[in-house]
Amino acid sequence: MKFANRKIAPGEVKEFDLKAAETAAGPVTIPCTVIRGAEDGPVLAVTAACHPMELNGVLASIRLVKAIKPEKLRGTVAIVHVQNVFGFMMRRGHISPLDGVNMGTAFSAEDSTVEEGGSVSHQGKSVTHQIADCVFRHFNSKADYLIDLHGGELHESLMSNIEILPIGDEETDQRTREFAASFGFDHVWEVPHGSIPEMPSYPARGSAVMECMQSGIPAVYCEVGSEGRLEEPLVDQTVKGILNAMRTLKMLPGRAEKKTPRTLVGGHVLFAGRGGLFVAKCAAGDTLRKNQIIGQIIDVRGEVVEKIRCPRAGVLTNINTLGVVNPGDMLYVIGNT
Repeated sequence: MKFANRKIAPGEVKEFDLKAAETAAGPVTIPCTVIRGAEDGPVLAVTAACHPMELNGVLASIRLVKAIKPEKLRGTVAIVHVQNVFGFMMRRGHISPLDGVNMGTAFSAEDSTVEEGGSVSHQGKSVTHQIADCVFRHFNSKADYLIDLHGGELHESLMSNIEILPIGDEETDQRTREFAASFGFDHVWEVPHGSIPEMPSYPARGSAVMECMQSGIPAVYCEVGSEGRLEEPLVDQTVKGILNAMRTLKMLPGRAEKKTPRTLVGGHVLFAGRGGLFVAKCAAGDTLRKNQIIGQIIDVRGEVVEKIRCPRAGVLTNINTLGVVNPGDMLYVIGNT
């Protein structure tokens, strides 16, 4: 077996830095680990730090290596510990400070094109796109399943959940639902294209999860954590969930715990209409009622200039934790119940 042009023998754990792009100063490498089991079986890809300050996933990917014994593994686990290396080094949220690109929309499969943004879109590939192409080519496309580890960036808190992007292909969607449920998390959030009225083009092509789904590979976002913090209980939850999913796939011995998650389908993303101090009246994970006042914006003179109401019953999955907002800033993400 080969991964990233490296031979991996049965029972071997191989750690390496993969050349994924280049800059004027030289090559850009990303840290990887491949664990090949003593027996053949499924290939599971695990990727972290697409959004660089979603750090629980990085630590979980490291601890996953320690938790898997290759002599007891059936199949292969291929891990990219940090994808957005420049954002990670510079402690930036969402984008790479080198080229300003959000890696979450920089992936392209063979039948799709993802363009650079900016004042004029084009098909030239900057460093972030090169890394995304490398990860997809050497890891994601070789996998039978993908787990993309995400969480709360510097400005947000979220409820732990497994997010999936159904594409309308019955077989792939059903296999993905079963994969998502196997983590044992309390919530699975299904987000088909067009199911968020405020963001009708989401989810679009260009994410690792979407491109895997389009290729028939079940793929999920594992979302845990808040504000770029390392939270040991959530790291443990992530590792436990991945190991349980692997037992369900018969990659590891032992009985998998079975749990029926609460499934949310579609939702709403609420944005600030006014600028000022943002006062939230709820927290990630709260169950919300239709028309419930969930926050307000107060101007610098103390006047309440906007009250934010929940458009329908749902569960608050994400909340902006910054106390100052400008018009157009994202405030809440709500999954429909």
